[in-house]
Amino acid sequence: MSDCHSDSYMDEDYEEFVYSEDESVVSISSDSSNHGQVRTRAAAAAAALATNGGAAALQSQSSVPAQSQTQYSADLGYDDEDDDFFGDDDNDFARAIGTGPIKKAWAVDFKVYDPDGLRATQNGTVDRMMPLLAISRDTTTLLLRCYLWREESLVEDFIADPERTLAKSGLSAHPIAPRIESGNEAFTCEICFTSGVDEQYLGLTCGHCFCTDCYATYATGKIREGESWRIRCPAPKCKALLGEESARLLLAEHKDVLGRYEDNLTRSFVNDLDSFTWCPAPNCQYAVECLVPRSAMMTVIPTVNCKCGKAFCFGCKVDDHMPAPCYLVDKWLRKCKDDSETAHWLKANTKECTKCKSTIEKNGGCNHMTCRECQYHFCWVCMGPWNEHGQQFYNCNRFNEDSSKNSRDSVSNSRALLERYLHYYTRYNNHEQSVKLARKLLATTEKNMEQMQREMTLSWIEVQFLSDAVDVLSVCRTTLKWSYVLAYYMMSDNQKIIFENNQSDLEMATEQLNELVENPIGQMSIEDIKRKIIDKSTYVKSRWETLLSDTSLGLQENRWQFED
Repeated sequence: MSDCHSDSYMDEDYEEFVYSEDESVVSISSDSSNHGQVRTRAAAAAAALATNGGAAALQSQSSVPAQSQTQYSADLGYDDEDDDFFGDDDNDFARAIGTGPIKKAWAVDFKVYDPDGLRATQNGTVDRMMPLLAISRDTTTLLLRCYLWREESLVEDFIADPERTLAKSGLSAHPIAPRIESGNEAFTCEICFTSGVDEQYLGLTCGHCFCTDCYATYATGKIREGESWRIRCPAPKCKALLGEESARLLLAEHKDVLGRYEDNLTRSFVNDLDSFTWCPAPNCQYAVECLVPRSAMMTVIPTVNCKCGKAFCFGCKVDDHMPAPCYLVDKWLRKCKDDSETAHWLKANTKECTKCKSTIEKNGGCNHMTCRECQYHFCWVCMGPWNEHGQQFYNCNRFNEDSSKNSRDSVSNSRALLERYLHYYTRYNNHEQSVKLARKLLATTEKNMEQMQREMTLSWIEVQFLSDAVDVLSVCRTTLKWSYVLAYYMMSDNQKIIFENNQSDLEMATEQLNELVENPIGQMSIEDIKRKIIDKSTYVKSRWETLLSDTSLGLQENRWQFED
């Protein structure tokens, strides 16, 4: 890790983002009339950032141009009007419930950026900070990147000691404009040791100069490794950073490498900010901004919807797992992957020799067991020594109860844990398989829709309610799947009973809708079919909302206790 990543740059506080009523980003106002000393400008910036929690002295100024493809919405927040819900034929259920004006209890605010939007956001931040710091654009950009785009931290350090802040970041207080030079008889490249007046070379403010061929080769290797702004001077132990202007000048004739360099810069912007993440969908170019702090993710499930249609958790990057919080999802997935349940099965179906601890499985009807390893004789029923049973085989009433109590309790407990796990896992897996079969169901539904069109002379729009119902089923089964994870770790009490009642209502309604969708064509008229499916879809949707709303509020109120 480079020196610019000192502890002062790793402040975990989140920047304050403020949005205006028209959902444009409200940015910090800079007073360009004052062209005094750097400290004066920085002090004014600090005052503006500090006032009213960092939100005073603000003016409405969109940080992303109107033409850039950005989206700001409430995740899964929508109205309850059936026309809005079922009328949009090119939106699935997950997207339809994420565009309404009413924010639901479980919804979080987020913003989706395309690459142009990300670059515009970076440029807007640099434009805002340049007059405040009174330094060049290239230096301002590198400082912001070194401080992971935390403007308040940068301004505070810059006020205290501008030169130290610049030096610590590998920058100079008096930078020179980068340019490729030649005609210096005294020049010798420190890498290939070529010299002469015909050699072209590039030097940074640190004073180290290298020929353009060596410098370009060095920079190309770093860029192909994924580096961007962290590329340093090739000289040993030199901390000077290769700025963006220098890199673009150096790679002007290497268009493919320069394009990759620009992509790396954009990717580093997203990776350096805790409030940004890339959409995990394959080949997706969008990034998502969500301002839910990490500390709140014990009680908030920050589900976001990318423009590509992918719904995922901003916190753990797993597919949408409402209503289970991230830490329970992580425990459950690890539990399903490791051998913990295999161990439970062994304990429930086998026993250990109480003398040598060998694992033994009973393969006959006789309860008089003999360990093959140590030849120890014991009773399979009570795990007590066989010589305590006297001459009445299989009769355990004469042996000392305390000698086998612990063994029986251990086996009974393991069997109970296994049965409990299998109860929840079976239902979790059932809904997971049902979600995977949704694609097949959608294909069947499309055939039914085509049949309705042919036999009943209906338009495509008139039979779209079947496709909408399949979308409802897919989202509800995903929610039911993760609801069993939440129930598995939830301690039994009256609040769990209420949760399981809501879960049961949604599950029953989902199964009824599934049956209607799979067999919609019968003796009923198209009006009856459509009415029944739309009514049932609306009811399923209401039960889905009830479960998520109650769970969201319950997590925030610490209504439930969870087992380890």
